[in-house]
Amino acid sequence: MAELIETRCEDINELDYIKKMNLFDKNEIRDIAKHLNEYEMKIQSHTKCKEDYLRYITYEMDLLKRVKQRKEKLGMTQQSDINSPIIKKVNNLYKKATIKFQDDLRFWMAYMKFRKQLRFFDNISRMIEKMIEVHQDKPECWIIAARWEIEENKNSQKAKQDLLKGLRLHPTSQHLYSDIFQLILSETGSTDSELAVTLERAQVIYQQAFKHIKDVTFIIKLLDIATKHKNTDKLQHHIISDLLKEYSYKPQVWDTMARRELAGLTYDPDEEDDHSMEVDETELNTMRRRISFCNEVYQTAVKRIKTETMWALYINCLTEINQDLSTLPNFKRKIFKNALIQGHQSKKLQDKHYWCWIKLLENDKKDDNLKDKLYEVLCNATDALPHNIDLWKEKLRHLISVNKNDLFITEFDKATKTLGSKALPLWKIKLLYFQAKHPNKVEEIYFAGMKEHPEISRELKPAYIKWVVLTKGIQIARHTYNELSVKPPFCLELHKEMADIELIQPDICKQNARRPHEMATSQFGKTNTEVWINFIEFEIKFGDPSKVTDIHRRAVRTLETTHVDKFISAYNIIQTNANSITTLS
Repeated sequence: MAELIETRCEDINELDYIKKMNLFDKNEIRDIAKHLNEYEMKIQSHTKCKEDYLRYITYEMDLLKRVKQRKEKLGMTQQSDINSPIIKKVNNLYKKATIKFQDDLRFWMAYMKFRKQLRFFDNISRMIEKMIEVHQDKPECWIIAARWEIEENKNSQKAKQDLLKGLRLHPTSQHLYSDIFQLILSETGSTDSELAVTLERAQVIYQQAFKHIKDVTFIIKLLDIATKHKNTDKLQHHIISDLLKEYSYKPQVWDTMARRELAGLTYDPDEEDDHSMEVDETELNTMRRRISFCNEVYQTAVKRIKTETMWALYINCLTEINQDLSTLPNFKRKIFKNALIQGHQSKKLQDKHYWCWIKLLENDKKDDNLKDKLYEVLCNATDALPHNIDLWKEKLRHLISVNKNDLFITEFDKATKTLGSKALPLWKIKLLYFQAKHPNKVEEIYFAGMKEHPEISRELKPAYIKWVVLTKGIQIARHTYNELSVKPPFCLELHKEMADIELIQPDICKQNARRPHEMATSQFGKTNTEVWINFIEFEIKFGDPSKVTDIHRRAVRTLETTHVDKFISAYNIIQTNANSITTLS
């Protein structure tokens, strides 16, 4: 078997080809020969598999790439590799794979791509025919065949025949319908009669698609295709009429209609002429009229389809229109504001729409009542979405910026009552505000916050102890810590903060510095190995190393069984090198 393989490798002359180019050294050539032998043995074995062929092809393609790179590096003139034994080998492997594993579409696709890249066009058409014989149950094969005929053979007639054959087998394939619809409309006739025939064929295809495919998004796609081609007004109107009859309850239909108005593609079933084509209007008047018609369609839509989705499509479109305020700024803003007000009243706006509303007002610098209007919109937003913390934060920041202290307190109380345990960011805003404006009331705010939900209290306690140190000194901070540390809910971060504070004092008091570690291990020592490791670290560096053994004994006795091994591992590292501290979380 090995001799047979060697003979096959010699037949393809790959090694001779590589040797003659002097691009690889002896070791590399030996390695290449080894790989070629291995791959040949696999594809010649009785248990052939697809992956062996794929790996072999991948290796050959990589080898071809390496040859090209070596040539470039050595400055060798790049000649065509079409006659390269490597390429011939890859071609042969693909050919065999499509025969042995003809049910796997991957090989057909990859083989066609390979030959197309090398411009080996001579037998691709025949290959496609074979592929279709095997895979006619797959719509994409008919599409591949048609696109090949169009792009490479410039034979649109044959492409149409392939697509029609595919449709007979797959009457619900969206891709087949869209491709043949596009192809037919792309055909341009030199006479009116030829154009009429083209449009009639496109109409037939569309009607079949509408009959077999009940998907509004797809029908809209066909409308978009028709819109991109000239002389398709009647066809477009036909599609729109069907959409309104069959899918008038779908938001996408109304969004499409409105955006067509904005583009000047007005639909009027009672008129032949498109009133968007009037030529005596100025550009600004035309744009104003288009926006008005677009808005009217959306207004009709939100009255018929009272959903958040419909409102979102409406507001999204107006948001896009208001991106450019270089023309008709007041008109665009007015329509946008009115829609936002209506959407809020209908309770259908999303949070992003309120942010658009806020931004719209902030950009209107000429409005003397801007501050009051902003507050009104922020109230609308928090009323509609009371659990959106970002909107509450924006409202409080606004009230700070306009110095509305009493209103700030009122809104803060309302927000914290609504948000409950999630209100921590609002407490932080309040603290920063009062630290800047009313420092004498900061402690009162801390006291109130530490009585709130555990999620809030646990965050404010360490912040408060730090504030006490900075404003009242270490002695009062120690006294405050002693009181806070024993009040539920217990707070690990409080102990960590106090431990850090003690270690930055000019004269470290071991007894005071040890207390936070004692409290941390007492309250959290059953499940948290970190508090014990931190305690040991403290005694080694700043306290009494002789206490380490006792702390170790207490830790093993206190920790739940599942955490003991983790602690012992960390402790052993510390014992091995006292300067190496591992902190576990």
